[in-house]
Amino acid sequence: MTTHRFNTIAIAVGLAFNAPVIMAQDAQITADKNIEQISVLGSRVSNRTVTESSSPIDLIDADTLNKGGFTELGQSLQATAPSFNFSRTQVSDGSDLFRPATLRGLQPDQTLVLVNGKRRHNQSIFGLVGTVGAGAAGTDMNAIPLSALNGVEVLRDGAAARYGSDAIAGVINLSLNDSTGITTGYVQMGSTGEGDGDTVSMGLNRGFDLGDEGGFINLSLEYRDADGTNRAERDIGGSLDVPYGTLSEDVRWGQGNSASEFTSLFYNMALPMGDAELYSFGGYSERTALGNGFYRNFDQENKNVTQVYSDGFLPRIYNEAQDLSFALGVKGDINPDWGYDVSALYGENQYDFTSRNTLNASYAAEYVFNNPDASDANIAANAGPNGGYSGGFRFDQTTVNADINGIIDIGRSEPVYLSFGAEYRKENYQIVPGEEASYACGLANMDTSYPAVNDSSQFAECGFQAYNGLRPEASNEQSRDSYALYVDAETMITDAWNVSAAVRYEDFSDAGDDLIGKLASRYEFTDDFAIRGAISTGFRAPSLQQSAYTAYTTNLGAGGVLEQSFIATAGSDFPAALGVDSLELESSENLSFGFVYDVSSELSLTVDFYHTAIKDRITLGSFLSASDVAFSPEAVVALEQTGADQAAYFSNSVDSTTKGVDIIASYRTDLYDGNFSATFAGNLNKTEIDNVNAPEGIPQSIALDDIQRSFLTDGQPGERGTLTFDYERDVISAMLRFNYFGKTDVKYFGNDHIGLPDELSPTGEFKDTSVVESAVLVDVNLGYELNESLTLNVGVDNLFDVTPDELGQDEALDFITNQAFKYPVRALPYGFDGMTYYAKVSFSF
Repeated sequence: MTTHRFNTIAIAVGLAFNAPVIMAQDAQITADKNIEQISVLGSRVSNRTVTESSSPIDLIDADTLNKGGFTELGQSLQATAPSFNFSRTQVSDGSDLFRPATLRGLQPDQTLVLVNGKRRHNQSIFGLVGTVGAGAAGTDMNAIPLSALNGVEVLRDGAAARYGSDAIAGVINLSLNDSTGITTGYVQMGSTGEGDGDTVSMGLNRGFDLGDEGGFINLSLEYRDADGTNRAERDIGGSLDVPYGTLSEDVRWGQGNSASEFTSLFYNMALPMGDAELYSFGGYSERTALGNGFYRNFDQENKNVTQVYSDGFLPRIYNEAQDLSFALGVKGDINPDWGYDVSALYGENQYDFTSRNTLNASYAAEYVFNNPDASDANIAANAGPNGGYSGGFRFDQTTVNADINGIIDIGRSEPVYLSFGAEYRKENYQIVPGEEASYACGLANMDTSYPAVNDSSQFAECGFQAYNGLRPEASNEQSRDSYALYVDAETMITDAWNVSAAVRYEDFSDAGDDLIGKLASRYEFTDDFAIRGAISTGFRAPSLQQSAYTAYTTNLGAGGVLEQSFIATAGSDFPAALGVDSLELESSENLSFGFVYDVSSELSLTVDFYHTAIKDRITLGSFLSASDVAFSPEAVVALEQTGADQAAYFSNSVDSTTKGVDIIASYRTDLYDGNFSATFAGNLNKTEIDNVNAPEGIPQSIALDDIQRSFLTDGQPGERGTLTFDYERDVISAMLRFNYFGKTDVKYFGNDHIGLPDELSPTGEFKDTSVVESAVLVDVNLGYELNESLTLNVGVDNLFDVTPDELGQDEALDFITNQAFKYPVRALPYGFDGMTYYAKVSFSF
């Protein structure tokens, strides 16, 4: 009786508000369909519709995700949800396959990703120093195929009290397809306006009934093959036969998207069993990409052996990622008012690097040291392999949940909807060393430096160029577990006033525990206007990828020189000498307030303000040389013992505040016997550093330098917006979308980072920072139903071929790449490939 009464109210509210909080592309859905939009997020009441949520939730259906030429989930979400950012990064280990997916300008690991309402595992690697999301191992959004999805929910509010660690910025839930009896799929081909980057993508989905009681299994298969792009230009680096300053005959550097391949298989299943339902879902995906490092000039004697590469060489990095996930659960009714859900979920990510077109300069150096009269041919023959396995990372996660939810009659017209439960999580992390040639110092692999083959005043570098192999001493295996208890209550105080509260206790075996809570409310003044708000505390535990990571890499140091770099394990000698013995929990306070307003039957508006304060944010510090830490003799000694030129480490270095507002306005009407909709969705966002947590006696510039600060505050657009027009009539459909990106401005690869003397600039002065200007990208899509089973879509993304401003002679990056790089390479919210076009045939039968 009580449940029926609540459903009646839910339907009435859904009809009255007609889904004003739903994202633009969903605004044209009819009211009858809106009442079926049950949200997994924001509330644990099983029949709560999205229109009644006290927190802003975007519902993006599969049709919207697949509208346009994007074949990656991350790109599609960025084009539809302005608070979601999917930054491009070039020439950074691993960035050829994964990209940092962020919400409201925070870090990738501060957004929790769910699949069918269950926690998805994170990736095993993270972006390195000098990237958006540096040091944050988030969820790899591109491991999920679009063909497998029924829709996406984006909760734009702090939700750690309901969902646990990582949900500081919000939650993204990916709902898998559950249709049966129909086969759908597509084949798409596309290319860039420059004539490269040819891409073929295809997907197939089919659902089957299991039994006669509503059981099903849905299967999705997707494949994508993409050629690489290159926007680099001819350089002036010279060669043995060509003097420096002369343009090379060919483009020798690489700046663009990598050639890549993607294969995935996902499933979603449910099977009624009496009063209960057995369910399962999961999938496997494999991706590969062949990326580039910086070109090694012929005269970089410590890195090159001219007897092998007479004109220098472009080292390549072959990336391979594998994701596996499997969930099994059972849910059912205890009695008419109470239900349960018990589940177990396993997920793992493997990431491997193989170096190609490279060398270990110390191999030839040792040979020449022992054979000073060797001929060029003998030197080349004894220079070691030109590639091999450089190492990899492993991460797996097992999560067990037990949830109970139901109602408590308290003698009022509305009951209290109560949910409580427990969660156990086990995580394992491993660093796998590369083959010996990838890291060794000479064939004998001794702690010995050898003079470079062609310049005895320099020492030859050890290990492969571009991706220095993971050494056995850096290999590591760590594990931890955690458990959580939570309770969540919600009720209608009056017919117009909803209040909910949540409390969660969570304890990590390696990082401590925390008790957090959330209070949220929504009040409906009229059928057309309601306000909503929430206040909450939250936390995020340091990931194993942060607390257990250690590796040697090659990075740019002062003067644009590539230097061997080391990232030290938390609590090891180098960070300990600088006052950092361990990593602690991040803590947060979230405030949000907004309103939903149906201006008319055709126009709706939502506005939501937010304020997120985070204490003890974990950052990956910039690399420090011996001169940087000269104030600490212990740190200098610890750095020397690593054998690297510079080292970095993780620490809880920052207290920050992020403020912003999300605005969504949607208009829909009948036009010329068709359906027309126009939607604006915008986000304004700003992050400020409140405090730098420098240990006593340690300069703030060591705990957080200007490069780190610039990525945290200015590495992602402070303004984002989309304006989308959709029109459908009979067999014809059309979409026109304007996508606005605010500028980014970071110090990495600017002269504040490289530190070149201004007299080297042809203009007399180098620019301090690297700027990607604001831009508007225009996408166009036209669709035509050929028959009941086939639909043809053609379109152009970035119609006017917008790219960042080209590098000038006053850019440090232009100088150190010998004029090879055409565009900036970091903090690129919209990339630099320019216009792309495509044709797509979709089928359904």
